[in-house]
Amino acid sequence: MKRRALTLALLLSTQLSLAATEATTADGRKVLLRDNGTWTFVREGAEEDKPMARLELENRVEIPNGCRLGLRMSNNLNAQIRTLVLRFTAFKAGDIPFETVSRGYSFIKPTTDQYQEIRFRGISCEQIDKVLVRAAHNCHIGELTKYNASEDRCLELVDVRESELMTIFKKPVSAEQQTDGDPEEGDQR
Repeated sequence: MKRRALTLALLLSTQLSLAATEATTADGRKVLLRDNGTWTFVREGAEEDKPMARLELENRVEIPNGCRLGLRMSNNLNAQIRTLVLRFTAFKAGDIPFETVSRGYSFIKPTTDQYQEIRFRGISCEQIDKVLVRAAHNCHIGELTKYNASEDRCLELVDVRESELMTIFKKPVSAEQQTDGDPEEGDQR
């Protein structure tokens, strides 16, 4: 009897400790604020159910006069990623876009992944407040080709995962077009 009461008490205390509050950030993203001081972004239910490619920031390295980020694209889609070019914009504090670089992922079969690195020059990793991920003008994934794919549609297929290394997120092009222009671009190969 005591064992059951103890188990029930533990279950109830676990449920109470998981209490959380939902909030909305200044840029419109929903976050879940937990009582223990941690937080996480709230993902839309439909987005979790559909297969997506997953982009994860695996490492960050200070380099002379710059910052190098290692990113892994995992293909959880039902089709090969023939080409997908992503654009990464590093922001300084105060929402100041510093530099945009591009990196292409190609020929990633379903259930496999590919690692790529990007470099931001003239800014240290510590100076980067956040990194915005966008898609280039087209992608070739399944039935999407350069003739029928848009930036928004390509980006919809990518789940940009949260990272403890640095804030990294995606924003659809349509929402981004409301901002004042684009930082100077650099293409790194």
